[in-house]
Amino acid sequence: MIQGKWYPPQSSTEHKAHLDIQGDTFYLYVGESVYLQDSIDTLKVADRLANTQRRIILEDGSVFSTYENDSIDTHFKTNSKVSHFMHGLESKLGFALVFLLVVILGSGAFFKYGLPAFSKKIAYILPEKTNTLISENTMEILDKYIFKESKISLIQQESIRKHFDEKLLPLSTLKENNFTIHFRLFTDGNVSIANAMALPSGDIILTDKFVQLCQTQDEMDSVLLHEMGHVVHRHSLQMIIQSTFVSAITMMVIGDTNALGDMSVGLSTLLLSSQYSQDFETQADTFAFDSMLLSGIDPHSFSSIMQKITATTIVKENEKALSYFSSHPSTNLRIDRANKYSQCYKQSLKKCVLEDK
Repeated sequence: MIQGKWYPPQSSTEHKAHLDIQGDTFYLYVGESVYLQDSIDTLKVADRLANTQRRIILEDGSVFSTYENDSIDTHFKTNSKVSHFMHGLESKLGFALVFLLVVILGSGAFFKYGLPAFSKKIAYILPEKTNTLISENTMEILDKYIFKESKISLIQQESIRKHFDEKLLPLSTLKENNFTIHFRLFTDGNVSIANAMALPSGDIILTDKFVQLCQTQDEMDSVLLHEMGHVVHRHSLQMIIQSTFVSAITMMVIGDTNALGDMSVGLSTLLLSSQYSQDFETQADTFAFDSMLLSGIDPHSFSSIMQKITATTIVKENEKALSYFSSHPSTNLRIDRANKYSQCYKQSLKKCVLEDK
């Protein structure tokens, strides 16, 4: 006999009741009278959740509930092995804590290793059209809310583009050499900001302050090659896929181009704050340094321009102006690495092998 409470169909009024099971037949007593007699196969028994109240639904829609879970398990053999397993875990705190720890560690491993690997795979699967659409939307947002028209003379702009096309563009490992240089004025209040960034499509944006800081062509080339490295390795696309994971999956599966809008907004923010990971920066640096050795450019120029741009970071009370390298990780280590490549350059080497590479 299983003690519990009975609730009429579509009613929250409870009545003291008990369930008597004899073979394949059950008898439901409400008070002292038999309310219903039928086959136990007509009953729908809810899965067990630790020792919480169990619900049994009758054919007429009424409900019998009880805390006597062990008795229910004894009489009803329809409970799944999974349900019993889960109950076992829930009933033992030790197992529950272990299970929770496994879930936490598994989730952590996914976000640290799985998601980056997955985003890299997606980044290389997505068609070139996706890069173009994201980049066009991102450029539109930046021009509308952040950038102003460049004050760099058209003659100087054309000179920089021509040099890039003739000397640096051939160093790209991409089949599609869709790199284009853009110039924009970027300010924080009245302070002009030195910045350079690359969109997934290969559009590279140079701010006026960055151009002004470059005292030699090699300094500018070193940063341009670094940005080319981000495009070649599809870093910005991987970065935005990780930050907008659900939108990226939706776009890939059903081709929802509306998701590109959210991705473009996110990419705008990430690019402005230069939030690339250490691995991405190292890969882009390696591409730049290797390319500089091949083209006869001293990698020391990279450390030189980095130091100049870092020096332009202005701290005013608690407000810090954005600069290209201010939020890049391990700036000193990257400068040191550039100088090590410079030693290879001075030895006329076309390839430099470092232990940290």
